[in-house]
Amino acid sequence: VIAGVLQDSYRMAFHDELTGLPGRRALNERLMGLDGHYAVAMVDVDHFKLFNDSWGHDVGDQVLKLVASRLRRVGGGGRAYRYGGEEFTIVFPGLRLPEALAHAEALRSDIERYRFELRARRRERRGSDPAQAHSATLTVSIGVAGTSDWLDAPAAVMHAADAALYRAKHGGRNRVAH
Repeated sequence: VIAGVLQDSYRMAFHDELTGLPGRRALNERLMGLDGHYAVAMVDVDHFKLFNDSWGHDVGDQVLKLVASRLRRVGGGGRAYRYGGEEFTIVFPGLRLPEALAHAEALRSDIERYRFELRARRRERRGSDPAQAHSATLTVSIGVAGTSDWLDAPAAVMHAADAALYRAKHGGRNRVAH
């Protein structure tokens, strides 16, 4: 029984139940174990609040699951983590910034091309048909940073990736920045 409780506690602390991705605590452990060159990408679902406000939280959950499924397939040996809310992190051990940027761009493009079929009734708005079938295009903004002579601590690389994410958002969304 004690082993089962410990195993469940570990899973809850290190695993995001909604997306099936490792969670933030697992990310922090991974970052502390890195050495040499690596890159980090911060990924944010564009206009996520609009999905929740227009379609409800169930559709918002579907969006997060879909994005997580795409993140799992990122190339370059990258590993995705749920950072929180609609933000995700990808760690690319052994990659330099230019290589990670190429994989981040391929991921961004893959998500943009996917047609998301909405499986819930739209919240009623004046003049809209709530039963009408809808599909949507999802996009993500991605900020990428890598280790360098002046960025060698995991916290500094994460901070630089987060700053790059905000540049991508302010640059018009649906883009990769570094």
